[in-house]
Amino acid sequence: MSLQLDYNEKHVIDLLRSHGPQSRSRLVHSAQLTPPTLTRLTQNLLDYGLLKELHKVRDGQRGKPAQLITLDPNGAFAIGIAVQSEYLSACIVDLEGNPRASLTRNLSEPNPSLVATYSRKMFEQLLDEAAVPRKRVIGAGVSMPGVALNAYGAGLNPSGPHRLPDEYSAWKGIDLPAHFRKALGLQSWLDNSAKTATLADMYFGAGRQLNHFAAFHFAYGFGGGLILDRRPYRGRLGRAGEFGGLYPYEHARPSGHDLLDFLAERMDAPPRQIRDLSQARIPEGLIKEWLARVSPQVLDLARHLSVALDLEAIVLNGLLPMSVLQPMAQLLREQLPRAIPNDLGVPEIIVSQLAKSGLDLGAASLPLHYVTSASSY
Repeated sequence: MSLQLDYNEKHVIDLLRSHGPQSRSRLVHSAQLTPPTLTRLTQNLLDYGLLKELHKVRDGQRGKPAQLITLDPNGAFAIGIAVQSEYLSACIVDLEGNPRASLTRNLSEPNPSLVATYSRKMFEQLLDEAAVPRKRVIGAGVSMPGVALNAYGAGLNPSGPHRLPDEYSAWKGIDLPAHFRKALGLQSWLDNSAKTATLADMYFGAGRQLNHFAAFHFAYGFGGGLILDRRPYRGRLGRAGEFGGLYPYEHARPSGHDLLDFLAERMDAPPRQIRDLSQARIPEGLIKEWLARVSPQVLDLARHLSVALDLEAIVLNGLLPMSVLQPMAQLLREQLPRAIPNDLGVPEIIVSQLAKSGLDLGAASLPLHYVTSASSY
């Protein structure tokens, strides 16, 4: 499905995505468009199948009841593929970000050819399981760990060999968008895993109605993203939000890798991989001990960002289980107000409910971001 939406059409979609069904008269006000322009735009989007009309309601104005319009979730679909060193996960989501089907496949190694083959098979299986017409798919998003992927998300071409984690050495020198475009037969976008998780929260999660927030992404490593004025802030080289760079690897870090090493020294049968953490029976005392080890770094980062950027919220997301993220959030709620001067605002601390959905939902946000959102400008 090839869509060439203009800025105002994307802006209307953003408003309906964030605030739900609205009348045309209300959209005229919120989108700051003239009634004839708004009528033309909504008719275009109805013709594309991206909107649908609902029942009529009284919207506070005189005259006949107003027709509500809303996104049609079946109007467009996106594929999300998350490449991790140990496994490949994929999902298909609708225009509202609802997952319609998802799959996971173990990887013996993150080999580019193997990942391409599996991705193609999983794409076909997702279409079949979700009963989605291929013609309604607008593209695929791919997330991978590594600083190099930030350049793609910022609209830049990485210069020199890709700076990827050691386990992805076979990927260095590959034209990554072309690799997945060939494998899937779809327009493909790539980005760092932490940035895609931030996008997912902006559109479909804790940041759905926030204009300014930071995301702390706890996975094997530690990263994040920034949303300022309802747009992803990427910085000069696309690397804004690489919070893990503040913490040397030889010291305590608020990362899944650090947690796994910590548990390995203290448990008889510790979890071996990040995705094992959610099923592992980790003693509450060990979680408290690890949080005491790493929470000072997280608190210090939250304090600096809060003072520098005047944020509405800090969202915690990633692959760590709720048994870790929730106590981490509570520590920040208790300690951050004491660390910030009284006359400055304290951001709300939110644990993303999308953390349970996996990284593939974040990847699926990429096509929706670039094709249907004015925030991509």
